[in-house]
Amino acid sequence: MEPIQFFNGNFVSKELITFSIDDVGVLRGFGIFDYFKVYNGVPAFMEAHLNRFENSAHLLGMEIPFSRNEIESAIGKLIEHNGFPLSGIKVLMTGGASLDGFSAGTPNLIITNTAVSETNPSFYTEGVSVMTHQFSREMPEVKSTNYATAVRLEPLWKQRGHIDALYHDGEYISEVSRSNVFLLEGNKLITNEEGVLPGITRMNVVNMAPHLGFEVEVRPIALAEVLAAEELFMTSTNKRVMPVVKIDAQEIASGTVGAKTKILMEGYAKLMAEETKQPSFQN
Repeated sequence: MEPIQFFNGNFVSKELITFSIDDVGVLRGFGIFDYFKVYNGVPAFMEAHLNRFENSAHLLGMEIPFSRNEIESAIGKLIEHNGFPLSGIKVLMTGGASLDGFSAGTPNLIITNTAVSETNPSFYTEGVSVMTHQFSREMPEVKSTNYATAVRLEPLWKQRGHIDALYHDGEYISEVSRSNVFLLEGNKLITNEEGVLPGITRMNVVNMAPHLGFEVEVRPIALAEVLAAEELFMTSTNKRVMPVVKIDAQEIASGTVGAKTKILMEGYAKLMAEETKQPSFQN
C-alpha cells in the first residue's frame, strides 16, 4: 500500500505535493515546521510539539489554515494508513505564493509521515563529538525552516569526524545546530534557555531530572565552562539524550560516557517507554 501524506486538506502521495516557485518559503526562507517520532503507531509528545508549532506561527505572524483538531485527525490518519513501525511526522507550513516576491501569501500546510531508522547505538555507548562554530541564529525560539548555516557546515563536520556543530558567540554557547545542550557539575544539571529553541526533549529532561536526584540550574553557559565540564550531553527528538565526549580536538573529562549521563539516559528511556506504551525503550 502506497504511503500517503497530507497537503492542504488532501491525502496524496508525496510526489503530488507541489507549490509555487513564488512561495516565500522558497524565496525568503519564511516557513516553520515541527517534528516528532511515532513508535508502533503511538506518537511521542505530539501535543507539546504541536503547541510549539502554534507558537512558532504566532511569533512569525502566520495563520495556520487548519484547526488543531483537523491537524491531529490528519496525523492519526497518516499513522494508521502508513503503518510504519518507526516513523517521523513533520508538520510544515510555508509562507505561501507571493504577488511581489516578498510579501507572504496563503500558507501551505504539509504533514508528512516517513519511515526512519534507529539512531546508531554506538552514539550512546561511546558518545559523540561536535565541532564549534561562532554563529547566532535569528529568532532561535522559532522552529523555522532556515537551517542554511547547519547545511553549509555539515560536510565540514563530517570531514572532521563530528556529528554536528555547537554554536557560540565567542564567549557563551547557545545550542548544537539541532539540539539543546546540558552539562553536569556534581549533582547540578545545567542548561541555558536564552537564544535557544525550546526543545521538547529538553523540557522533558528538565522536568524529569529532579526525580532522579539532580538539581536543575537554568542560566547562560560559557564556552570555556562547556570545555571543562564533568559530563556533557545534548537532547533532541532524534538524539534523545546523547552523550558528548569531545568538542573539536578536546575530550570532555575522561572522553567516555559519564555515570550521571547514563542515569539520565536510562530515566529518559523509561519516560519514552511510558509515553509510547512500549514494553521497553533502549537508547
